[in-house]
Amino acid sequence: MHERTQRAVARLLFVFCCAVPTSIVFLSILVTWTPWYQANKLAELTHHLNLQTGLVFEIGRCERVAPGKYLLENVRVRDPDSRQHVVTIRLIDYLVERERAAIILHQPEFQSAGLGHAWTMLHDRLISRPAQTLVPISILATDVSILSRTGSMPPVDVSAEITPEGDSVRMIARAGHATRHVGPRLHVELFRDRNRELPATELVLSTEGTALPCSALAEYAPAIKHLGANAEFVGVIACRQTPHGWTYDLGSSSLNKLSLNDLTDHLPHRVIGEAEVQFRRCVIHPGESVNLVGTLKSSKPANLRIKTPLLAAMRDHLGMAVDERELVPNPNGIECELALNFDIRDETMTLTGIGDNVVLYSRGRPIAAPPAELIDADRITAMLAPPSRWMAAWNSILLPSSPAPADDALPSAAFRSVRNLDGDASIRQQ
Repeated sequence: MHERTQRAVARLLFVFCCAVPTSIVFLSILVTWTPWYQANKLAELTHHLNLQTGLVFEIGRCERVAPGKYLLENVRVRDPDSRQHVVTIRLIDYLVERERAAIILHQPEFQSAGLGHAWTMLHDRLISRPAQTLVPISILATDVSILSRTGSMPPVDVSAEITPEGDSVRMIARAGHATRHVGPRLHVELFRDRNRELPATELVLSTEGTALPCSALAEYAPAIKHLGANAEFVGVIACRQTPHGWTYDLGSSSLNKLSLNDLTDHLPHRVIGEAEVQFRRCVIHPGESVNLVGTLKSSKPANLRIKTPLLAAMRDHLGMAVDERELVPNPNGIECELALNFDIRDETMTLTGIGDNVVLYSRGRPIAAPPAELIDADRITAMLAPPSRWMAAWNSILLPSSPAPADDALPSAAFRSVRNLDGDASIRQQ
């Protein structure tokens, strides 16, 4: 081959093997740097997240820092119907590989009212979808806070591992301060059992001996708001999903700094002061059955203050022995101490005093003692207030109606009479 031809072929080979691929790579890099390309990829990611979660994502900036690794800034999540904010996250590091996935959340701020959407996103959209949990997922969140108008939970660090176990999946999470041993600590274990005919979830939450502020969840579960802004929960909650709904077992947990002011705010007979509840057993099947055994005491050093009509209602409706001298009208109320054991079984309640079977003391002497008999739920409702929507909501959880008697026979029905169009009877029951 002529020398000039060899040089021409060499130039062509250089162009096609080196210059052209290099130019293509260079142009690809330039395209990925353009605002148009970034906006297009951001729109695709946002649309994908919206479809996967059922929520609306707003992402300030998205950057692909490596293959399978993305950096999302200023992420805001809200409900598509109410436009209510669910969570705001300053920065998200997201890594997806063949054998694992990792997510780092920086300073997520959850809205208490939007915790239901956060639970749906975790349970229904992630844990309950086998295709989403094929590989282990590691989640690390720093400075997680729950914001509420009634009271917020201080920032904590959260670490979680979601691990497939055959057809099932388990999540183990821990929350608390990594450097400071203050504030609430939480240990959560969530197990999604797909081996059953009907898949079910088990959730166990433990405060590990620390006090969890109830007010942070008040906008998520409005009933919690009636416990008061300073109410705290200590103990373990075990929740199990059944074909009829969720069941709750609080075991030997306790509610401290319970505000009786807020709890009785909707009732004619208000009680002023704080109390604490110690559960020895607490199993609730909402609307079906309830089994509560524990102790209710007024918090010291402050005492309770009740009005005379409430003391009279305790005598008339609950059959308590009451000191008649305290029934004299008193505009300032009666300052007293409360201490009683309770045993609630479905529609009945048993009350016993602590020490000489006395439940109320005033100025060092007993003023009310419970009867040695079961107290029906309708008597309790009659004492607290007339029937109302607020009372019905509490009764549906704490005072369910008794189950209907079982009947092994097949259901049957019969016509008593059927009339023709002209009004004459054509069929009658024999």
